[in-house]
Amino acid sequence: MKSRRTLILLGVLLVLVVLPFPVVSRLEERDAFCISCHTAPEETYYTRALSAQAAGAVPSDLASDHYAAGETAFRCIDCHRGDSSAGHRFRTFLLGARDALIWVSGGADPAIEKVHAGEPDLLNAGCLSCHAETLLELGFNNHYHNQLIAARALEAAGHEPFPPPEGLPGTLFTELAELDSTMTCIDCHQAHRTLPDGAETIYLDVEGVMYPACAQCHEEVGHGPITLP
Repeated sequence: MKSRRTLILLGVLLVLVVLPFPVVSRLEERDAFCISCHTAPEETYYTRALSAQAAGAVPSDLASDHYAAGETAFRCIDCHRGDSSAGHRFRTFLLGARDALIWVSGGADPAIEKVHAGEPDLLNAGCLSCHAETLLELGFNNHYHNQLIAARALEAAGHEPFPPPEGLPGTLFTELAELDSTMTCIDCHQAHRTLPDGAETIYLDVEGVMYPACAQCHEEVGHGPITLP
């Protein structure tokens, strides 16, 4: 086992030293490359994703659901390299190198059900690269999205907010992010966690994760109930 890891470490160092950044960045777009030197969690996530693409399979977690959507060719890196800017892609490159070295040293986290995320800003930027419109709909019924600080950042970047669907209350939260909160996308949406009837609940752990996030947000901004069902 040690000899195999030593060979892999030498291979990783060779990739980092010899291959230029654009080549490694291209390799990272292949899921098979990403999991080639990772531990059980990543291999499990990849297997889940492939299973979700099979006919009739029900995705077991949020990440696999993205694969099963089938609208575009989805890859692990689409969530893990932020907004695909040069800065985020270079950070992803460095993180990949770090993770490979952690694996070689035997210090990788073997837990399959991930509930805490490293580098959350990269992950949230990845969410927004596809789901920006989710934060731009005004109105109370979407206040848990349109009151995130990221919503105001999107508006500042030139994205236009839009009114709620006809018939929904629009007298509250008629502007994006009037309140400041530290909450982000992944405080509610956990991509690599399986839940009973996950597809029916949009892969949200309502009582264990979402309600506490709501309460924290209400406490931070000084509005809304901090005791939820």
